[in-house]
Amino acid sequence: MKKSVLKERDQEKISTKVLQEKVGLKVRELRERHGISQTELAIRMNNRDRQVVQRLEQGRTNFSLNLLRLVSEALGVDIVDLFNE
Repeated sequence: MKKSVLKERDQEKISTKVLQEKVGLKVRELRERHGISQTELAIRMNNRDRQVVQRLEQGRTNFSLNLLRLVSEALGVDIVDLFNE
């Protein structure tokens, strides 16, 4: 592969990681603002495991739109609010 293609892929990985971390921090902020635990949020997300919430908040998971939809509904916010700073 050309170096430019490899460099672009490395940049995508960095950008994805940054996005995961920002969304995770926002989820934690909103959860704490609502005064609920990770376990309670997981239950509100159709009985997901607490570790799903934990990994999401730590930016350690490639989240799907469906997962973000569940989070936003459980927190009573619009999905776009998970991306706002």
